[in-house]
Amino acid sequence: MNVEKEFICNYKEIPFKVSLSLIPLIEELREISNKKNHPYYLNASDVLERVNNIPELLADSIKPELLRKHAQIIQQLMSFVIIPNSDDFGPEAIYTPFENNPIFANSSYHEKISNDNLELEFATKFTKDQEKLAIIFQAFLAVLKTYYNFDFSTDVPFTFKVYNKNTGEERFYIKHFNLKHLKVKTKNKIQPLSKDDIHELFDNATDFTVWNEKIPLKDFEFSGFIHSRYINVTHDYVMSELKSDLIDKDTILSNKGFDKITDKVRVLIDNPQLFFGISARPNLQANSKKNNLWRNTILKADFDKHKLQGSIYDKAIKTEKIQLVSDYQNIQDEHPVNRQFIELGIRTHAVTPLLLDNEVIGMMEFACQSPKTLSMFQIMRLHEVFPIFALALKRSREEWDDTLQAIIQNNFTAIHPTVLWRFREVAAQMLRAKQTDGATTSEPIIFQDVLPLYGASDIKGSSLERNKAIQSDLQEQLQMAESVLVQFGKYKTIPIVNDLIFKIKQNIKLVESGLNSGDEVSIVEFMKTEISPILDILKVRIKDMQEPIKAYTDILDPELGILYKKRKDFEDSVTLINDTVSEIIDTEQAKSQEVFPHYFEKYRTDGIEYNAYIGQSLVQDIDYNDIYLSNLRLWQLLVKVKVARSIRQLQPKLKTKLDITQLILLHSNPLSIEFRQDEKKFDVAGTYNIRYEITKKRIDKALIKGSNERITQVGKIAIIYSHSSEINEYQKFIDYLISQGFITDNIEYLDLEDLKGAAGLHALRIEVNFNCSKSAEIEGFDLLQTGI
Repeated sequence: MNVEKEFICNYKEIPFKVSLSLIPLIEELREISNKKNHPYYLNASDVLERVNNIPELLADSIKPELLRKHAQIIQQLMSFVIIPNSDDFGPEAIYTPFENNPIFANSSYHEKISNDNLELEFATKFTKDQEKLAIIFQAFLAVLKTYYNFDFSTDVPFTFKVYNKNTGEERFYIKHFNLKHLKVKTKNKIQPLSKDDIHELFDNATDFTVWNEKIPLKDFEFSGFIHSRYINVTHDYVMSELKSDLIDKDTILSNKGFDKITDKVRVLIDNPQLFFGISARPNLQANSKKNNLWRNTILKADFDKHKLQGSIYDKAIKTEKIQLVSDYQNIQDEHPVNRQFIELGIRTHAVTPLLLDNEVIGMMEFACQSPKTLSMFQIMRLHEVFPIFALALKRSREEWDDTLQAIIQNNFTAIHPTVLWRFREVAAQMLRAKQTDGATTSEPIIFQDVLPLYGASDIKGSSLERNKAIQSDLQEQLQMAESVLVQFGKYKTIPIVNDLIFKIKQNIKLVESGLNSGDEVSIVEFMKTEISPILDILKVRIKDMQEPIKAYTDILDPELGILYKKRKDFEDSVTLINDTVSEIIDTEQAKSQEVFPHYFEKYRTDGIEYNAYIGQSLVQDIDYNDIYLSNLRLWQLLVKVKVARSIRQLQPKLKTKLDITQLILLHSNPLSIEFRQDEKKFDVAGTYNIRYEITKKRIDKALIKGSNERITQVGKIAIIYSHSSEINEYQKFIDYLISQGFITDNIEYLDLEDLKGAAGLHALRIEVNFNCSKSAEIEGFDLLQTGI
């Protein structure tokens, strides 16, 4: 976790003039040559004599090319700045003022900072002008040092990262610069600064507008050169960053966060190829075999945690000490975990227990694919962050448990977020009652005066297509089995084989004539219990039958033991359609909740159906208005259009050609819904309201009055209603959809045949315009924006 620095800087370009000059150094050598007792007196005098013979080096401003021309004398000059053979002091370089490419550097610089295998960049990037800001900051400091005698640590306020492209190693440096050979000139009168003024500057260290008011850089010129020394701060920097990362609650649980701490651990261990993992302590007494908070790069979350007993992990927990294996190839223990490490190519491995309040709560592990590449010394470099890792792991475990609870709530129960507040109220009442008199019963959870919305997207003719797929697979398998047995008859005549051929022919006729209930099960049972055993015997007894029998078994599904080709195509197509419809509804439903919260539940049959309820009783602290109901009804239509167009575009991907029909049931009378504890779901409450539930279950098969045509047809949306007054609002919606090109002007007003328990129904049927090029994306679907 990095705290970003926000610099305020109005400079678009560097506002001052800079020039490379050797004059400050030459002046220093002249002073030395005048002191005969100075240890460098002879060297300085000799170098000065040679420099005086090269007048172009004495200019106030020189080009870097001139240094290369006189490389030998330049090296002698620079020996007074960078001590020869000074590699033990670390990387050093000399720069033209405020430039990045050095004009001279020691061998340590070329080895550790800049060569073809290394990349140098800022360790933390927080602005595109970072390089310019560093230059301006150095310039301000140079002015303070020169004109105001303000002494301070002259470090660039950024950390640099050096990345080795060959090894993957990372090192971090701060850059200390020496301004001894930098001359600062001013073109105007210097503005006096008090100590308070200077403190104000550093209190506003990232606001360069404040600095520029007191030190206008355009008034200054810089000449000479800057001597910089790079100081390795890898351990301190990475350790600080690692501690910051572990404060973030998502670091261990998120892939991105975990990758960040893995990279830092590799730097601290000094091994870029290191595998790193962290795990909450497995609960070996729990029923589940899996330890779901297992961020290990070797043994994954689905590894049976009971097999960890007796392993290196178990030893680390029981002894509460670091366990280290230098080379798995050399240990005699045949534990299955050890064998798995060897199979994965792991040679060196260490496990560190993480303790919190004297209890092991988890483990960290380190591994390498080369032997003897880890030591206790390396692991102990992380000793100071072991407690922080333990705290982060505890917090991540709690976050994980909360997340699991939320997932369970959203996906596996009927407790929708909109009504969660009511369940919390009831739960609190139950808790208080249990604490006072031991009672644990809950009061009914009922929401009154809510308005329902229902929609369905069904796959047309799914039962017929499913039967066709079953018939095709059974027929092909029977015919192939018959072919194998007939081929066997060329070698021997066995009565039981002839009997099986007869039964196969009978089953083929049965399949061709149409399957009845139970026929599929009996044929599959016949193939498994009578055909498969005889084929297994023939394959062993008669060598020439091995190939045809293998050809037969190869077409069968290895798990089901039957031909599963057309059925798989059918089921894959159904799944693809339902997944597409479901994804659209989920995406758009999330948007609709932002307009006004409402209860929503979706479920699969042969297609996708959903129930929604909206009303004041469902929400707290929000005022309900009927415009939200109208908004949701328009949303329903828009979603149906989007679904229809998406499924039409999906057709080329379907192995079995299927399409959908869609309907909406309109109900304008408020009703009540009650949570049924036994079924963990909401149902409509009250005898009168039961008619609504009956209608929902039967309308998909409703026929247009006086015909055999179903009200639901491909490419159309049927809106079912009871009273003519209910449909008036929809006419405005339809006009809007036509104006947008989403539907055609082919509008049908139809009466429906009476259904058992639901008579007097009507329908308005609209046709989706598949030729419309306008995007069907639903952006806000705000009724007020439509002008309706």
